[in-house]
Amino acid sequence: MANLEKPLADIKLTDEEKLGTGCWLSLHQVKFTDPTGAPRSWEVCRRVSPVQQSEEDPNGPTIDAIDVIAIIKNKQEQATHIVLVVQYRPAMGTYTIEFPSGLIDPNETASEAALRELEEEVGFSTQLGHPTKVVKVSNLIAYEPGMTNSCSQVVVVEITLEHEQLFGPGSVRTQKLDDDEWSLQVAILPLKGLLKALQELQSSAGGHRKLVLDSRLYAWVLGRELGY
Repeated sequence: MANLEKPLADIKLTDEEKLGTGCWLSLHQVKFTDPTGAPRSWEVCRRVSPVQQSEEDPNGPTIDAIDVIAIIKNKQEQATHIVLVVQYRPAMGTYTIEFPSGLIDPNETASEAALRELEEEVGFSTQLGHPTKVVKVSNLIAYEPGMTNSCSQVVVVEITLEHEQLFGPGSVRTQKLDDDEWSLQVAILPLKGLLKALQELQSSAGGHRKLVLDSRLYAWVLGRELGY
């Protein structure tokens, strides 16, 4: 059994001041005391309307979004490709390549949100003859714990398609993009040699500052590459 070096101490929140609010996000200054009793403070970014928030701990982690690891398999059950998206991110001032993702709607499960986002952003749908299956849903995963309490759930989805259905004249995908997704495009890359394919894609797009790898994608790809 894995154990921590020492138990997690209970931290007491003493005050919280809202510094500003936008349409989607708000900025807060949180004050608390550490285990020695010393007062401390931190600036925190929160979502204005979190989807899943604990009534017992309203300032704790919230589950707001999903990230979709969409794996293409052929009829022989061999995993061949992964589906990624490229889009302009104003906060970065450049483009990023990421897993398909999106906010969870009220009264929607993570699996339902993942299949909806896959249909909207990528265009894969059972209605268009794309067999899709959710194979794993994670617990909450922190996005940027040094900055926000917003968390996601990672959903692994398998889509059974042959190569010609992906790239040939018989391929059928119909995206349903929102207005703020004007820059979004799909990148379907081979799983074999994926890190090299991503680096080549960055190079062809203008370099690693023009097309930045999302940290979650890079960590997943590096894990496959190292194989520990």
